[in-house]
Amino acid sequence: MIAKVSINLYYLVLNMAGYLRKLISLENALKNAINDLKDEGLKEATGKSESHFRKCTDENNKDNNIHHKDSIEIDKYCLKKGFGSPMLTAHESILETEKIKLNRFEDASNTLINIGAKIGRLMETTQKAIGDDSDMGKKLSQKEKQSIHKSIDEVEEKILELKIIIDKN
Repeated sequence: MIAKVSINLYYLVLNMAGYLRKLISLENALKNAINDLKDEGLKEATGKSESHFRKCTDENNKDNNIHHKDSIEIDKYCLKKGFGSPMLTAHESILETEKIKLNRFEDASNTLINIGAKIGRLMETTQKAIGDDSDMGKKLSQKEKQSIHKSIDEVEEKILELKIIIDKN
């Protein structure tokens, strides 16, 4: 693990307006939601236009920040449309970054190796759970679901570490 990850992660994402966004940020998550939902989806979810939310994606524009209620409504609408919950994911990643700052990070190549190992463990866990010899055969038991979720969380944690390493460099 890498020590002392800066809360101000380096800018990696360039938007169409020409300004940079942090990879792990609400602004970037909102940009992605805008691209998925377009103007009509945003209006349906929040009653506000795409141009309003585009202003909120510029972290330098202190007069236009997304309201928490709008963030929730966007995530609810994204869930209905099969886009996941980008705003919640950004919040979780930001908070996880703060937790990770207290630990020491590995370098990128070691993190990639660990991601591969965690994915292998996830595949093995899932294969065992859906195998004929598992608790409920092809159906997943609650214990098997928890085991799979734990393996997924481990993969996601390593992916987040990789994002932080990339942002740091």
